[in-house]
Amino acid sequence: MAGSVFQVGEQKIRPGVYVRVTNIGEPPEAIIPQGIVAALFRASWGPLGEVTYLESADAVTNTYGVDGTIDTALEAFRGGCRRVVGYRLGTGGEKATLTLQDGEGANVVTLAAKYEGARGNDFTVTIRDSLADDTKRELLLYEGATLRQTISFTKGTGEPQALVDAIAASNSPYITGVKLADGNGVLAVIAQQPLTDGADPTVNGESYSAGLAAIEAIDWNVLTVDSEDPVTHAVVQTYIDRVRNEGKRVLGVVGEPTSVPLATRLANARAFNDPAIIYVANGFKGSDGVTREGYKAAARVAGMTAAAQITESLTHYVVRGATELVGALTNAEIEQSINSGALVFTMSAQKQVHIEYGINTFITVTADMDAGWKKIRRVKTRDNLMDRIAATWDPLIGKINNSPDGRATLIAAAQGIINRMIAEGALLQGSIFEDPNNPPAGDSAWFMVQVDDLDSAEKVYINFQFRFAPPAENQ
Repeated sequence: MAGSVFQVGEQKIRPGVYVRVTNIGEPPEAIIPQGIVAALFRASWGPLGEVTYLESADAVTNTYGVDGTIDTALEAFRGGCRRVVGYRLGTGGEKATLTLQDGEGANVVTLAAKYEGARGNDFTVTIRDSLADDTKRELLLYEGATLRQTISFTKGTGEPQALVDAIAASNSPYITGVKLADGNGVLAVIAQQPLTDGADPTVNGESYSAGLAAIEAIDWNVLTVDSEDPVTHAVVQTYIDRVRNEGKRVLGVVGEPTSVPLATRLANARAFNDPAIIYVANGFKGSDGVTREGYKAAARVAGMTAAAQITESLTHYVVRGATELVGALTNAEIEQSINSGALVFTMSAQKQVHIEYGINTFITVTADMDAGWKKIRRVKTRDNLMDRIAATWDPLIGKINNSPDGRATLIAAAQGIINRMIAEGALLQGSIFEDPNNPPAGDSAWFMVQVDDLDSAEKVYINFQFRFAPPAENQ
């Protein structure tokens, strides 16, 4: 049949025209998610030991309440990130409960806070007849003086089951209910009876390891944790280095409070010596009067790092809402901090709090790692280049021949990415070619990418030349 499809190498029996469709263009470039912070924190409410995708600061408080170290996530949003992958740390804990009785004093329903945590102890319950419908009764749930939810249920001889069913149907974000018995079928009237015995989960070193494992398979760019403990920071570094070696090019930000001696802080920063770890050594106070240092300052920098484009430096980046420094440093201390790989906040000429220098903790260059790896911007650029090429090539693995034409397809795709990054202002120039020292063999092929990535103009020198008077001939 005219126009029917043929396979490569196939010889048709019947005469005629046969067709095959192939793609001679470049494969589509993979999209690499940007602007995402992973945050591990403690809370008195919310999903425990689970990953939650948070799209705004309001989502943080709506999901986890206001207690604990949820400002780890809040500061990341204040830093400008577009999404937080949140994880509530800990194991155990208790849900606050209240047992309801019937009119004869028998236990018939147990109410429980939806999540483990001390917040559940702030809830009180009222059971009363509906003021608007004689056939209904109501459960009123208060948190302090705030009415959080009203749940209506059918009045009569089956009230325990009716209430449990109504709670389930309401998909309450606060409580669950379990029927214990039918009793006499009528719930006793109560007024603002408290839920009790709620307790926060236990958080230890294993909790952080569990959190890190939980976020590993999820897309994010920068990690921040609520801990100011150097031991936990070491766990974070080990994790970041491992996942980077496995192809997940991410960064981590940690910080310690200014109550730790500066010499200790700078020594801890130097000990990382890692392009993927950013250490925040001091802090700032916001217009809301809140001091942000240690893990809070680190979370803010994590948000700023995630939000920055690969063509943007954090050097002299103004901190939104900051009014004064916490742990202000002298000129000599600032230079010591820079030489130690510590990121610090300073005051700009316009009297605004800003980041002095957008650096990470990498301070000792090696044969394979040049000084460009000291800069947050250049690490992000280099990571982005590797991610874009690797993700674009990955769908082609096993789909093309290890032949000159097949390798040319890979080269064309990668060169297209390099060219686009040059146009974006991330690279100055660059090229990809087959590795002349490792010729292709069997199912393996080797390539070389050589690029010059761009830096920001951060140190500008001006020579001012003055004279007392012009030469005589010009007077």
